[in-house]
Amino acid sequence: MKKTLLPLAFLCGLGLSAQAQTKWILQNNTGTITTPPSYFSRQMHTVSDQVAWQLIQESVTGATTNLFTRTTNGGATWTFNTVAGANNYQAAGIHALDGNTAFVAQFGANGGGEIVKTTNGGATWSKSTTISQFAAPAGFNNWVYFFDANNGVSLGDPNGPGAAYFEIYTTSNGGTTWTRVPSASIPAPLDANEYGLVGSYCAVGNTIWAGTTHLLNPADANSGVPTRVLKSTDRGLTWTASAPTPLLGYISKIAFTDANNGIAFRGSDMISTTDGGATWTTQTYTGNFNHFDIDAVPGTNIIVSVGSSVETVSTTADYGSSYSTNNGRTWIDIDRGRYSSTVDFISRTVGYSGAQTDAAGAGGVYKASPTILANRSAELQKSLSVYPNPSASGVFNLQLSSGIKAGTSVRVFDAVGRQVFNQVLNATSVASQLTTVDLSKEKAGLYTLELRTDAGVAQQKLVIQ
Repeated sequence: MKKTLLPLAFLCGLGLSAQAQTKWILQNNTGTITTPPSYFSRQMHTVSDQVAWQLIQESVTGATTNLFTRTTNGGATWTFNTVAGANNYQAAGIHALDGNTAFVAQFGANGGGEIVKTTNGGATWSKSTTISQFAAPAGFNNWVYFFDANNGVSLGDPNGPGAAYFEIYTTSNGGTTWTRVPSASIPAPLDANEYGLVGSYCAVGNTIWAGTTHLLNPADANSGVPTRVLKSTDRGLTWTASAPTPLLGYISKIAFTDANNGIAFRGSDMISTTDGGATWTTQTYTGNFNHFDIDAVPGTNIIVSVGSSVETVSTTADYGSSYSTNNGRTWIDIDRGRYSSTVDFISRTVGYSGAQTDAAGAGGVYKASPTILANRSAELQKSLSVYPNPSASGVFNLQLSSGIKAGTSVRVFDAVGRQVFNQVLNATSVASQLTTVDLSKEKAGLYTLELRTDAGVAQQKLVIQ
């Protein structure tokens, strides 16, 4: 049965360009631009500080395509190309291992699916699955994920032979072969109208969760009934299912900060769990929860949200990004008035967010500044002293408190988030409780000094006259 892909959102009638900010730094806006105009991000996948891949989609007509962009130089430039595969197939999800190797899950408009792989940065693609895997008409590939270079999993809609069950494949040899998980290891669908959903999954360690779509009438997105969350703790080899959740129709996205705590949403409706996804309850919240995409920052209790904070957008102020440190109960703004549709962090200091290219094809992606999710230390902030400030020469003295240890990082960023100074304090500086921050070669303007210790981060604005 044909299943309609549920889109993130379409952008109509709003000016979406935004100037570079110190928290999110606009990329793909200098040099030779190869990306097309008016394309928005459908999925962002961050590999490292230097490498990220994203799937993009044309925004004027909303036509889903199999196009991607990729950076291997920290976001400075992005190459644009097509994911090659079966005729008329469209990209559902991407997972990259490095700047050269990536896997893409694809689906056909009338059923069928596949996984394709590139080892040369997307210049060419080869089919990783066989013709009998995700076979039409019932086959439909929703996403692909790799735990490491060898072990991966991909989830498709229920399919035969015999009684249909979720078509899930695993690989242990880097996608050379894929083995279907037997029906005995997967919970049966609730009925004939429970499916997977493109992009509805997340993983922590060897555990992965996947949201379902559940409609009384698959042709009617408003006929939703309770959904479930599927879970595997062994890299996709065996699966369990949650009790039906309060979310009706489909689960857009899922994010877990650890093995127990996570949230999921559909639109502005949110649910949360504290038992690893066995049970879910409706989550009320305060602040701006942006419901285009969410991502849990590995190794922290932080979940980042991007997109629109309202169901019907009327102004650019409805867009923004925010974060929660209490499993979705409270959301703190990172910024407002900046459109983005996808986000992916791999650490507190490394993340990318996809947006929309402008009329010239520029922009369309932001890189998180290193201080975007800094853990502020009130005690450290109180002791931070810099003089003279403003400075006519660009040279500042940083007074160090007695608690500062050797190895503490001192960095300075300019007004658009570029690092212009980096120093690791040595024992001599710590003993003297004083160090010099020399910005004499920098232009007059506003800068941000960051002092990072094991206890947290403190920041101070610097002014060069």
